[in-house]
Amino acid sequence: MSSQFKIGIAGLTHGHVWGLIEKFKQHPEIQLICAAESDEVLQKLEDPNLHKYSDWQEMLKSETLDGLIVTSDNKTSSQIAIQALSQGIPCIVEKAMARNSADADDMLAAASKSGKTLMINWPIAWTPWLTGIHDELQSGKLGKIFHFKMRQGHSGPKEIGCGPEFYGWLYQEELNGGGAIADFCGYGAVVSRWLLGMPESVYALRGNYTKDYEVPDDHAVCLLKYPFGSAVLEGTWATKGWDPSGNPVIHGSNGTLSVFEGKLKLNMGSEAFELPSPEVSPSNPAEYFVECLKGIRKPEGILDPKIAADACRIIDAAKASAISGCAVKP
Repeated sequence: MSSQFKIGIAGLTHGHVWGLIEKFKQHPEIQLICAAESDEVLQKLEDPNLHKYSDWQEMLKSETLDGLIVTSDNKTSSQIAIQALSQGIPCIVEKAMARNSADADDMLAAASKSGKTLMINWPIAWTPWLTGIHDELQSGKLGKIFHFKMRQGHSGPKEIGCGPEFYGWLYQEELNGGGAIADFCGYGAVVSRWLLGMPESVYALRGNYTKDYEVPDDHAVCLLKYPFGSAVLEGTWATKGWDPSGNPVIHGSNGTLSVFEGKLKLNMGSEAFELPSPEVSPSNPAEYFVECLKGIRKPEGILDPKIAADACRIIDAAKASAISGCAVKP
């Protein structure tokens, strides 16, 4: 293997791809060598040094790669990852892992068979507050955990300026796996799964409450039942402005842990204080993926594909619950 890892990009329709490209370009041990997407979207990638393909399958046949960034719609991303892994190419797949748990399981099987890295990139993985929450829970200072809540979202993909190549598939349940329930309840699902484990059941409501155009849903609420308590996950494409309350929040028998504007605060009843921000290392997805390629580490926490696949199971159960009106076992 050369001194630099040769990395390809499969898909440019996931809006997070541009931030990933910048991180990977900045890493001294990475050489981005190729990208695949439809011709119209491919024109947005101005790097003249990249080999450009209009078809990801042709790119995988033609290039010798040490790793692959997978940033397509949630249906196609799973297909790309499965094919790449079968060819022995490690993959970093942008969140969410897949449109449903069946596709996620196929990805897990491909990764297991190949023995190659499958890393699921959730942007919140690189925030100090998430590391801080995990560390505080591990310390046991909160006592018995009985409730978790997390709310993620904005006023909508189109409303915040996402391009049609991105919201075009976000608005299709077949390609996204839902609307806001897939896009943003997925964050809460993967975090609650990592911190608290799998719930016993999921009850959910979803609907298009504010849009005058068709979307699978623009707001969703999921209630997760655990043997020891509960979790509430909200995903929204309907919120203009944002309330200043803590988010996420974890309640324990000894106190409450909350995040306010990225700062972690602990309230023990008799005293309340801000916790120091822990170091996140590796500090970004490119650094982490390179360490996986070197065999230094494996994807852990919410980057672990098994955790991300369980998040897909939680969202699948939520969608089934919203149809049946009953709680569903994930």
